[in-house]
Order: sequence, then C-alpha cells, then structure tokens
Amino acid sequence: MSDYGIKTYADLAETCGGMVLANEIASRPLEPVSGDWAPWEEIFQWYIVQDPSFLMEHTDEPVFHDEELDLYVWGITHFGTSWDYVPAPEIH
Repeated sequence: MSDYGIKTYADLAETCGGMVLANEIASRPLEPVSGDWAPWEEIFQWYIVQDPSFLMEHTDEPVFHDEELDLYVWGITHFGTSWDYVPAPEIH
C-alpha cells in the first residue's frame, strides 16, 4: 500500500476526478505525455480524465494528451477484472 492509501486501480481512479470511458479516442492523434508505455503494449480502455496530475506525478501509468481537444487520456493496460481487485501500480 502506498502512503496515499491507494491499494487498487479503483482507489487510483478516484484521484483523477471525473472519468469518461472513450475508447474511440484512440483513433485521434494522442501524444504520450507521461508514463512508461511502449507502442507494442496493448491498451484495452481509454479514459478521459478530469485531473491527470496524480497519475503523471506519482505513477508510470500511460497518460496521453489530445492537443486539439485539450483532453488528457489514461490508457488502461489490463482487462477483464474489476478495478476493485486489481492491485494499484507502484506509487512513487
């Protein structure tokens, strides 16, 4: 567990404020702005996040920016398990 009390992806998602599932945004020109992500890694879900600051400052989660729409998007690289059961990534 981190010093922030974040144990699961569900806890981490709460740091982002509002989130909207937007899988179709993957077809837009997204610029990687934070995280440790390689283009060959699959992203299963794309979420527009209201506040990406915690993700960007304290995790290696992939965060992208759509300049034209001025939106930040969190790329989720796991699939099929409720976020309440997925351990949070390393928090630094």
